[in-house]
Order: sequence, then structure tokens, then C-alpha cells
Amino acid sequence: MKFLLLTLTLFSFSAFSQDSTRVRLFVKGGEQYFVRIDGELQPQTNIITVSQGSHDIEIWSFKQKLFKDNLETGKLESTNFFAELTPSSEYVGYLQRTDQYKRKLFFAKTAPFLITGISLAVLPFTTMGRINKHEELVQNTFLNDRNQVPDETLENTQLQYNAVNTLFFISAAGALIGGASFFLLKPVAKKLTTPAFKQQNPFTLEIMQLTYNRSIQSPEFGLTLHF
Repeated sequence: MKFLLLTLTLFSFSAFSQDSTRVRLFVKGGEQYFVRIDGELQPQTNIITVSQGSHDIEIWSFKQKLFKDNLETGKLESTNFFAELTPSSEYVGYLQRTDQYKRKLFFAKTAPFLITGISLAVLPFTTMGRINKHEELVQNTFLNDRNQVPDETLENTQLQYNAVNTLFFISAAGALIGGASFFLLKPVAKKLTTPAFKQQNPFTLEIMQLTYNRSIQSPEFGLTLHF
């Protein structure tokens, strides 16, 4: 009796093996993808086994459109299936909104902060340079009036003083304007709406979300399980 059962089991397994096809999936465009064959969710692997014949295949990956096609195995024992996923229109829209958000955030918050910081860092050096060059200019003017310093030296000192003086006023104006802009535009930066992208897994019904974290200035992924 046991021998008969073993024989039937081996026969059934052999018959199933002869009527099945090993399919290797090559999916382009999805980091982690889900596969459904004839409405049944498959294990997350790139090699699946199906019965020989025609099957409806669906492939989905986060941020991509749902891919649908027909899988025809024929009488082959093994075959390959190629699929190329394309970004969903909602995800493309999210990328565009994110770019706009980042530009607005830069001009409303980051740019004034950088201008203020750089100007304040440079201001002490331009102030000291302006004072030193002014003293040198006064001294050379005094000596030039007494023919102790040539005109060329006085002209060079005057040009150097003008250059340092210009840098001083630029750094001072940058600190003033940058600081004022930072505080004036702070409410504008707070009112900016952070872009978000939500997409539901059509196979598991999980909701996946991608948002832009303004604190670390980087995308942030979230997952909501469906019970």
C-alpha cells in the first residue's frame, strides 16, 4: 500500500513537472516589485513556476505604473520574461512639485541664511583691511605732498583702498540685507506645503508614501499596513 502511494506521488510530481514551466523574470525600472499570475500573488523572487500555457501577468513596483501582459510559455520547460516598468504620472508630478518646493525653500530660507553667514564671516577682515589701507593712503598722501613717495605708489594705494572699501560695503550690505531677508521670508518658508506622494499596492493594499523632509532636505519613505 505504501509502495502504491509513493508511486502515485512520484507519478503526480513527474506529471506536474512535465506540465510546468520555470520562468525567469527580468524586470527593468522597479527596485522591489510584486508579481501576480492569474490573480494570485507570487513569492518575491525573480524565478517562478507556472503551468504551461497562457497566463495573465501583472507586475507592480512603488512609483511605477501597473504592468499588465500575457505570459505564454508554450511547451517549454524554462523561459524568460522581460518587463519594463514606467513611472506613474502621479510620481512624475510629485518630482516636479518637489523641485519647485526646493527652489522656493532655497530662496526663502537657505539663500538668506548663506548670504548672512558668509557676509558676517568676511566683514571683520574687510573692516580691518579698510582701516589699514586708509591709514596707508593717508600716510602716502602726506609723503607724496612732500615728494617722498612717487605718484605711482600713491595711485596704487588709492586703487587698493577703493577695492577693499568696496568689499567692506558689499559684506556689510550682505549681512544687513541677508539678515533682514531671513526674518522677513521666514513666514513664507513656514507656509510652504511639503510635497507628498501616496500610492497603494494593488496586490496587498498597503499604502506607501514618499515625502520631502525639509529638516534633512531628503526624501522620506513611509508605509501604512492594511489589515
